[in-house]
Amino acid sequence: MKTVEKVKLDILQNYFSFEGKVATLKLVYDTFCELINPNFGDDKIEKLNDKLFSDIKEAVSILPNKYKLNLEIVIKDFGDYTKEECENIIKQNVYLAGYCTLKENNKKRVGGWSLIAIGAIILLASYLLRNFNLWFDLINISGTLFVWEGVNTAFIERNQEARKNLALAKSIKNITLVEYNK
Repeated sequence: MKTVEKVKLDILQNYFSFEGKVATLKLVYDTFCELINPNFGDDKIEKLNDKLFSDIKEAVSILPNKYKLNLEIVIKDFGDYTKEECENIIKQNVYLAGYCTLKENNKKRVGGWSLIAIGAIILLASYLLRNFNLWFDLINISGTLFVWEGVNTAFIERNQEARKNLALAKSIKNITLVEYNK
């Protein structure tokens, strides 16, 4: 009888090639232009659409944690781009994705702490209005909800995103851009 791990590997071998603890996946695209978002930025540097990053995240998500991932991005036709230009575009877009992640993380942190502050002020108001039973209960409940939502946003959601991104960064061993050879 096969173990669960063996069954998983048998399925994944249809998509990945394994060598030790390293899995290699080829992502094949017809043209480099299909990865470009033509509506973003100017001619200095191209912005990739979400297709490549979505494919990378999907590959990492289905690969068992104990494996590192080598990605080979195979482009059949570079079009007007050279291989070096494409590598530079991918590198710059990885930096942009990291920047966006940090910005989103900071936004969640600030939003979470704002909710905590609002909740603390509301709880203080409920303490001052404790002689008015109905108002005290309503204000106390809403203040508690603000604090809980703030804690969830500032700490729990933000840490989950950070862990996902860290796992993604740790699992990718190498990304290479390969010219398609018939």
